[in-house]
Amino acid sequence: MKKKLLFSFLKVVIGAALLSFIVWKIGPDWAESKRIVADLFKNRLGFFISGVLCFCVVVLLGTYRWQLLLRAHQVNLRFLEVLKLFFIGHFFSQFMPGGIAGGDIVKSFYISAHTDDRKHEAVTTIFMDRMIGVFGLFGVLIIAIAVNLGSYGYGKKVIFVLIFFAAVALLMLLFFNKGLMKRIPRMTDILDRIPYRDFIARTYNAFHYYKDRKFVLLVTLLFSTIIHVVLAAMVYFVAVGLGLETPFRKYLILVSLVNFVGSIPISPLGTVGTLDGAYVYFFQNETSGKPGILGALALLIRLIYAFWGLIGLFVWLFIKSQMRPAGVVKSDNMQIGKQ
Repeated sequence: MKKKLLFSFLKVVIGAALLSFIVWKIGPDWAESKRIVADLFKNRLGFFISGVLCFCVVVLLGTYRWQLLLRAHQVNLRFLEVLKLFFIGHFFSQFMPGGIAGGDIVKSFYISAHTDDRKHEAVTTIFMDRMIGVFGLFGVLIIAIAVNLGSYGYGKKVIFVLIFFAAVALLMLLFFNKGLMKRIPRMTDILDRIPYRDFIARTYNAFHYYKDRKFVLLVTLLFSTIIHVVLAAMVYFVAVGLGLETPFRKYLILVSLVNFVGSIPISPLGTVGTLDGAYVYFFQNETSGKPGILGALALLIRLIYAFWGLIGLFVWLFIKSQMRPAGVVKSDNMQIGKQ
């Protein structure tokens, strides 16, 4: 309990620090930011609408990616059903404490209502989808490095993120290697004694199942890479509407770094503060000498996420009375080391 309280306290402190950083950076120019936003809506609204539509593409691609992962486990939901759950998760990730993790938990809660004997597998697809999204971000950074050739001075930040991804990839390879897991001393004895062994074993097998579904992994990884490119395009359209002249290829680096930081659950307000602070930090050099644009950019990107999040709220209010999570089905014959 003490550790949980300490962790919550640290998140509050970090969240307050992030919000203070944002106010410090954009506060003095806030009046100018509002004027720039008003001018954009009046004279260049098409750029903002283009950004909004880009996120619509992200929603559709993300939904189809998740549907492919579900189908690999023989969880055959219609695209519209998966889209509804995607919207609900997005709403909770934007407006509720917990951020992306909170949204995933809610999606796990509701996806179980659509399955009978494959609840573990269906829930596992959510976390598999998240991991593939992370690797898609890694792919975009590789592309960004290739097209920019380190000419924009973000080398150290990019290298740090690449090292992180390499470490994650190595851990994933070890995790999916059942032979290696068996050779770890006393690992079998440890697994036999842990609580909820059957549940953990079935969840592990659900992850490991994708090892033999390489085509699904390849296609979903491709979709993830495209999604992150479209997110860069979303920010690019908004920024052009605000008067920035930064080449698009640079957005592949900047937006990827922003999304990497924004995905870390370090704020009690979810993505509020984390994502906005990342935009303020990484785009401050691009908006130097142009007062008001930094605050306007952070505000407009937040509005786009909030707009699609509110659609998720309406979806949730419409269907929540029709969806009841069923009980967890236990399986006694699932063991690590067996398919």
